[in-house]
Amino acid sequence: MNSPGCMKNIIIILLIAIPVTAKGQTGRIYLEVGNIRHEFGNYQGAIEAFTMAIEENPRLAIAYNNRGITRAATGDDAGAIQDFTRSVEINDRYAPAYLNRAASRYNIGDYYGAIEDYGRVTELEPENAIAWYGRGISHLQIKYFVGACNDLGTALELGYEPAGELIDEHCR
Repeated sequence: MNSPGCMKNIIIILLIAIPVTAKGQTGRIYLEVGNIRHEFGNYQGAIEAFTMAIEENPRLAIAYNNRGITRAATGDDAGAIQDFTRSVEINDRYAPAYLNRAASRYNIGDYYGAIEDYGRVTELEPENAIAWYGRGISHLQIKYFVGACNDLGTALELGYEPAGELIDEHCR
């Protein structure tokens, strides 16, 4: 299923199936090609497709976000952070880019940056249990247990069960 020939056929079908009805739609096609390549583990090809989407439409925040996700998947958290940052510069209400940037910041040990980004997600999407959990574990890293326990408690209330283990370990 993951053979190069199969992927080529999927991309050809995709390119045929998506009508290009207006200028600027090419960026969306490259975005979809990048998504497919990422799904099949062709990260370099995905990055190339997302880059082409950005070249076609530099205001396509999702293309920066998705390229950032792919960069993070390759271990390039610094490059991912740059892409997520550009995504939120284009659309400061795009919660997925904040959430992804928070995870990459956490991965490189920038816990204060992660807390800031997870906090922005909780403002935009108060029911996002992953954001509350992420901010909680970031607070644990800097030894701010009151904030950690409050955030983990909210994550648990929203149904994110892994928060319960950390509450038992750090908040009782």
